[in-house]
Amino acid sequence: MEVDVSMIIGYVMKFNYVLPYNASYLTDSFVRYERSIDHDDSVKENNGFDVRTSNIPDSLTTSRWELYEIIESVLENSHYGKVCLLRMICEVADVPFNRMHGLAGQLFRVLFTPSTTSDTFRSHADQEYHGAELAGRQNPERCQSIFSECPESLLEYFTEIRE
Repeated sequence: MEVDVSMIIGYVMKFNYVLPYNASYLTDSFVRYERSIDHDDSVKENNGFDVRTSNIPDSLTTSRWELYEIIESVLENSHYGKVCLLRMICEVADVPFNRMHGLAGQLFRVLFTPSTTSDTFRSHADQEYHGAELAGRQNPERCQSIFSECPESLLEYFTEIRE
């Protein structure tokens, strides 16, 4: 006599989750924050921009040159690299981002205008960024020919220039 037999196999996985015991458990322990109401900020004038300097140690901050290095590494993954970053800095030097373009436009201008920083150069190669900005201010039409290794303008991904 035949009997229908069925077999069920199951897996049970148990996990134990440690619940946070205070709010500091949820923060990254490697990130250092500094707050002070008696922060000694001074303002320097640099090419029409206010550059704020503070007494935060350099080891806790990221310099403009390190930020450009990070952007370069991201662009390298997309086969663009440093040349395209230099071309974008050159092109941004000609575009009049101002208050009319909102916060995003102002941040874009500050980020890609090396003369807005008071950071000291880490190496001689960091001066290329200032050179690209200077080339864009003097002759913006030449940015494409100066940085011809960059196949397309990255600035056009973010902006549209209307006459």
